[in-house]
Amino acid sequence: MDQHLERRTRLFVAAVTAAAGLVLFASWRSHREFPGFFQLGSFLAAAVLVQNLRTQLRVSASGSIAFVVHLTTGILFGGFWASIVSVLSTFLNQVRRTPPIKLIFNASQRVLSLAGSLLIYSWLGGGIPPEYLKLTEGISATAVQWDIVLFFVFAVLYFLVNSVLVSAVVAISSGRRFREIWNLNTRGVLGYDLGASAIALVVAWFYVRAQVWVPFNLGPASLVAVVIPVVVLRHIYGMYHRLQETGRELLEVMVKAMEARDPYTSGHSIRVSTLSGAIANEMGLPTKQVEDIRTAGLLHDVGKIHEEFAPLLRKEDKLTEKEFALLQTHSARGAELVGIISSFRGSIQNMVRNHHERWDGAGYPDGLFDVDIPLGSRIIMISDTIDAMTTDRPYRKALSIDVVIAELQRCKATQFDPKLVDLVISSLAVRRLISDLSGQQPTSVAEPVTSPGKSKRVIWNAPRAWKRREG
Repeated sequence: MDQHLERRTRLFVAAVTAAAGLVLFASWRSHREFPGFFQLGSFLAAAVLVQNLRTQLRVSASGSIAFVVHLTTGILFGGFWASIVSVLSTFLNQVRRTPPIKLIFNASQRVLSLAGSLLIYSWLGGGIPPEYLKLTEGISATAVQWDIVLFFVFAVLYFLVNSVLVSAVVAISSGRRFREIWNLNTRGVLGYDLGASAIALVVAWFYVRAQVWVPFNLGPASLVAVVIPVVVLRHIYGMYHRLQETGRELLEVMVKAMEARDPYTSGHSIRVSTLSGAIANEMGLPTKQVEDIRTAGLLHDVGKIHEEFAPLLRKEDKLTEKEFALLQTHSARGAELVGIISSFRGSIQNMVRNHHERWDGAGYPDGLFDVDIPLGSRIIMISDTIDAMTTDRPYRKALSIDVVIAELQRCKATQFDPKLVDLVISSLAVRRLISDLSGQQPTSVAEPVTSPGKSKRVIWNAPRAWKRREG
């Protein structure tokens, strides 16, 4: 991290820490009653336990389901004591392996997210604890419903503040755009986290009921009531993430097996997938659509795994017309393979089939043009082309990013969707990713560049050494 970014990061952390102190003081004035050592100890033990079980996010951060314990502590005992539990569990889990500035930020952002959201929750009329948890008679259904509505308002505020603060510090410290970081780390998990927050209500109910069911009303009963639901939730979360990761890894193994036939395309599909996902994110597409495009980008060339394409992929000389026509069938053959997986049928399958369609209708296999081409296919087309240009080939070295941009401009509205070309050229995040994937230095040109003089015409989305044509 350069000195400028480090200074900005320290100022931001200092501001978050100061704001957390003010909010903590306000929370203490609102709810000073001490819940008891056994009670707080139960929640602290649960928070420490689940905070060690973390999920890696996509950009320089990680998260755990300790938020369930924090939310439960908040609605039972108030923002001040919930903040104490969150700060202590943060220090106990991270003090040995986390730099001091990061440790201070993690503790401060949790206080600000938790105590700040609970202050608004209380201001809106939310009880601590909510009325229906107090085991009193005569609670109306309307009151219970309103308590639940207020709880989810509290949960939404908590996750929004948390995600904004974490994404902001990552963006500031890395020099990347906030929107890029927030999209990558938050859009895909925010819905799951909000759904999981409902478990906090269940944990709170178990905890309150345990005080009635167990006559001695001591810490062990509280600990069991808190830990069991949270551990069950963590197990479900873990299974879900393992299934996702296993599925993705199996796809990557299959793609690498296909690419092993052609040393010049090693890693190509993963790079196309990564770049396609970044472009889709930059467009602000829904999370599910972004994931489908990323998956289709990974599988776009999977049709080449068929044996009849192996000699063509290894051939150093220019393909004959018959050979080129055969190779053009790989997109349709790939779509057939992708369609074997039921969850890939439809959108992902169509993106794979049509990723060689051109904006002007001169592509294959269906001759689609303009917006009739699936959006994902248009994105994969431009990502595929960029990767072809920025990697070494038998007939040339990788092209510079400036030349790539000039070529995208030249083929705008003929080979490529003009809006996608404009987005790729104007987006700093996408251009930085292209630089990272290609191992080149990012271009210093802020505006689109043009190539001087007459250039060669290049059919970039055709295979390997037969791509060049003089124009």
